Amino acid sequence: MKKYTSSTSLIKTVFIVLLTAWFSSPSTAQTLESKRFTLDRENFVDTIKIKIWDGAIVVPVEIAGKTRNMMFDTGAQTAFWIGAEEDWMMPSGDSIKVYDSQNQSQKKAIIKFPSIKMGNTSIENYPMIVDEGMGGWTCGEIDGGLGCDLVAKGLSFKFDTKDSLMIVTDRKGFFAKEEKGQPMLKYKEENHPHVFVEFPFDRIKMLFDSGYVGGWIDLPQYWLNRWSKDDKKMRRGLEEVTVQVDTTIITAAGLFGTTHETVEDRLLHIPETNLGGLMLKDLWVSTGVNGAKLGAALLKHVSLIIDAHKKRLVFLPHDGNPKVVVGNKDKECFALTAAEESDTHGAIKAVVRKGSKEYQKGLRTGDYLISADGVLIPDICTYKALRRQGKLKHLVFRSPDGIEKEIDW
Repeated sequence: MKKYTSSTSLIKTVFIVLLTAWFSSPSTAQTLESKRFTLDRENFVDTIKIKIWDGAIVVPVEIAGKTRNMMFDTGAQTAFWIGAEEDWMMPSGDSIKVYDSQNQSQKKAIIKFPSIKMGNTSIENYPMIVDEGMGGWTCGEIDGGLGCDLVAKGLSFKFDTKDSLMIVTDRKGFFAKEEKGQPMLKYKEENHPHVFVEFPFDRIKMLFDSGYVGGWIDLPQYWLNRWSKDDKKMRRGLEEVTVQVDTTIITAAGLFGTTHETVEDRLLHIPETNLGGLMLKDLWVSTGVNGAKLGAALLKHVSLIIDAHKKRLVFLPHDGNPKVVVGNKDKECFALTAAEESDTHGAIKAVVRKGSKEYQKGLRTGDYLISADGVLIPDICTYKALRRQGKLKHLVFRSPDGIEKEIDW
């Protein structure tokens, strides 16, 4: 990654956690047998009650006699389990090289679920990768994830995120009537669904990542710099939507480690973005990120059909209007993220963009969240639990040099 420096720009630390970003690199030592799985039914349609977690899809399934909450993650090639290995898991004797979001890799054992009961359908010998590292971020909300290989198997899905229902089928053309006339993006199947998104400055290929919890759109500045190097029209378009330019030190966390890099970070205000006829309006994008992704926040506003046979994503707006006003400027200008494990000053840090309302109230990047509405915050899970109960009104922060700051929203 290229590095940029500026003595006049705000230097801030951003801690970005990509919940599930598995990328595998097959080797000749691996056998296809360990990655095969089967379904016990054909020509079926199931309707299953699901949960929606900050836009992410959580599917209750039965594994080893217990109900488990598994996120449906198009950013994951296969299943994964959060936590330690358990007695019911079946080793395959095979392994796979897995890359995380920071392109760091580990060789991971391929484990098999004995059986997953999803609605009335059983998935047999479904491979997975076990990792304990994500538990601190999911806070017991999910047990693991189901990967995009279910789509590659030929299963089509409708995720009704308005009424919290999932319809899964292996029948070709089952959703054809619902899909007709709706916003749609064709995807390329490269282990994960990649789509082309229209921006004012260019048409960009992005990963549709349903496991990118709460995220809208990520565009990395170093990619934009590379693409626009010899494209004057694209450079002019980017300048027109750029609101602010910072130099950012990104501490980006993957499953197998972190990276610390200095990058150019722009705040883009994109009046309108086209997703195959679904228009996102008033979209704010911070470019201090590591990959081009379309995230799960979209699913708070639209239901989704993944048509495995037509290879397309079809969006069904909840209110019937193909225009979604995002208005996410506050989120792009202020965030609370977990501190490093070795940090003894606090569990959660603020990330504040210069000029934001939080900055004007005296908050700075690196300040620690101490309490929320009178409740001490010992870890990020406590904060998440309070946030789910309703909008927090009074937060107390402490700067690294011990100055307390009270923020009322």
